[in-house]
Amino acid sequence: LSPQEWDAARRTTINAHYTDPEIATAMWDTLDALGFTEGRVIEPGAGSGVFIGTAPRGAAMTGVELDPLTAAITRGLYPQAVIRTESYADTRVRTESWDAAIGNVPFADVTLLDPIHNTGRHTMHNHFIIKSLAGLHPGGVAAFITSAHTLDSASSAAREDMHDLADLLGAVRLPTGAHRRMAGTDSLTDVLIF
Repeated sequence: LSPQEWDAARRTTINAHYTDPEIATAMWDTLDALGFTEGRVIEPGAGSGVFIGTAPRGAAMTGVELDPLTAAITRGLYPQAVIRTESYADTRVRTESWDAAIGNVPFADVTLLDPIHNTGRHTMHNHFIIKSLAGLHPGGVAAFITSAHTLDSASSAAREDMHDLADLLGAVRLPTGAHRRMAGTDSLTDVLIF
């Protein structure tokens, strides 16, 4: 890696956890059960593209990945997808852009500057969910893996902002160790369906 690539990789290490394809497939199955069969889909923290690789044929995928090397790998693995190498805070989102949103959002106690979609100065994971929900068309569906802190936070501000954009259809707390095999972490996470 070049010094710039090392620096980019170092900046994303804190929240670069990857998803087991079995979990991604189950999330896609849930969106299918809710009526999603085809359309435009955003994955706000694409990583190596597990959700792109498990997507149904009718999904026109756009992934956003901050780390240039990871984005290049994902682009090489999934040439049919649009992979944007940028911070999701910088991604322009138009209202009613997507039919679905899906992914394992990066979670950290970090606030990204996004004057349009993070006026509440929410943590990264909540910001990614809120911004993705803002881009869904009416009737669109979303499924996210997020930190358990999204639901457990004493402050309801982020949940209220999510509620203003979409209905929470369901939530499942994954067992401790659900991410150990793929990500080497025991982070406690939830799957949220909107």
